[in-house]
Amino acid sequence: MRPGTTLAVVALALAVASCGGGSQEQATGPVEITIWHGQEDTSAKSIEKLVSRFNQSHPDIRVSTESGGATADGMLPKITAALTSDAYPDIAYLYGSWAPNVARNPKTADLTSYVKDPAVGWTDFWANEREAVTVQGKVIGFPAVVDNMVVLYNKKLLAKAGVKAPGPDWTWDDFREIAKKTTDAQSGVFGTTWAISGGEEAVWGLWPLLWQSGGDILTPDHKKSTFNSAAGQQALGLIRDMAVDDKSVYLDSSPAEKGQKLFESGRLAMFLSGPWVLPDLQAAKVDYGVVRLPGTNGNHETVSGPDNWVVFEHDERRVKAATTFLTWLTAAQQQLVWMSDTGSLPVRESITKLPGYQDYLQKYPGIEVISENLANAKRVRPPTTKYPRVSSFVAEAIAEALLGRTDTKTALDEAAAKSDAVLAVPGS
Repeated sequence: MRPGTTLAVVALALAVASCGGGSQEQATGPVEITIWHGQEDTSAKSIEKLVSRFNQSHPDIRVSTESGGATADGMLPKITAALTSDAYPDIAYLYGSWAPNVARNPKTADLTSYVKDPAVGWTDFWANEREAVTVQGKVIGFPAVVDNMVVLYNKKLLAKAGVKAPGPDWTWDDFREIAKKTTDAQSGVFGTTWAISGGEEAVWGLWPLLWQSGGDILTPDHKKSTFNSAAGQQALGLIRDMAVDDKSVYLDSSPAEKGQKLFESGRLAMFLSGPWVLPDLQAAKVDYGVVRLPGTNGNHETVSGPDNWVVFEHDERRVKAATTFLTWLTAAQQQLVWMSDTGSLPVRESITKLPGYQDYLQKYPGIEVISENLANAKRVRPPTTKYPRVSSFVAEAIAEALLGRTDTKTALDEAAAKSDAVLAVPGS
């Protein structure tokens, strides 16, 4: 139910019920559900287009789209606050790492029985996607996006600096050297960028460096942090040296994250990102290349973030309408439209067998590199309710180190101490 309409709707329902027809009209009228998508630009236009098509073909269900008043990065606190009232949506776009946080809320729907319907094609989704949307055996939604991190590079800036385009076997030393050579401070051109605004964007790029060096984020039981190990110090140390010593990193303190805009405008040589930016790069006519992340001793492990459409319960009728919509939205034909619009990767294996899939590959040069890079996504962020807090502490540590306010060991040790205090509190 949309905010601000509660009293009016309740009054109307009571009036109709007093005439003896309330239950019948409620049961036979169109079901109205709301989705908070958190998407921007091209992605927002695509989801709204698909919702419009659904509404035209399903007159018994009316889906309304809203941003949710937040981007995808800020959706968890928005949903958490909304769930304390009746002003929460039927469906929301949430990162897979947040699943444990929302799964324990009694207003989160249990779709375990729904996804057994053959029409859903549950096993057609990739295994890691199904895992990301299932918490302790409870399915809380449908897979929305599967992606992974790669490096996009500006071919013209590299050529101008006399730098050879990176190959699949490049290293982080190569990455640092290219960033240094392509930086031109007087022209406002930087080798790369890193977020220091305190969000997941900052830590997401650090985890592959940590994993490649043999480290991990938490202990297997999720009771203690391990990111401040020698591997963690080495990982953050590289970025710190690039930022403080080489001055080849644009430190992005904007909540809106300027990195992509810098890359689109030709002022950034390399950008750690994923497939979702490709449509915008093409619109900006950037001559870009795509390569997997640099490696450590031949290990090119990346990070993948399966995201979810999570369903929240108002009543059984609305939950059923939400699953009907998501079954339609995540079907291969609709997903191919979404992929063609946004550059997103296929969430179902069957999509790769559709006739239009080859057209999609041709539309986005480099998308095959990102798709193949899914094989390098070997680990997921810890599936614990404490992860968002841990992530925020590490983001603070990254900012302090990259701004040169402290050394990497001190920054990570302080973040670990804060994290361990949170992890010690009972609760999964």
